Amino acid sequence: MTKYSHLSKEELLKLIEKQEKELELKKYGLQVVLVCESNLPILKRIGEKQIRTDNSDDNILIKGDNYHSLTCLNYTHKDKIDLIYIDPPYNTGKEDE
Repeated sequence: MTKYSHLSKEELLKLIEKQEKELELKKYGLQVVLVCESNLPILKRIGEKQIRTDNSDDNILIKGDNYHSLTCLNYTHKDKIDLIYIDPPYNTGKEDE
């Protein structure tokens, strides 16, 4: 007897579908990493979206894939960041959710 013996055929199929979806998401994450090894993402300043309260540029808002954004910041702001807030979902291939 296994830990899945008590499940119905429908429950087993749902479990398999869930596992396949999770595996696909992991593959997407791996693809992002592999692409970034040969293609370095860049940050682009959009002047009309800039918010300034004084004469300093202390805060940055980045809209984009988390992995790409963090890869850029690792080069441009290494050891200079106090806080990063990441708003999920991330690494799902879905935007604006």
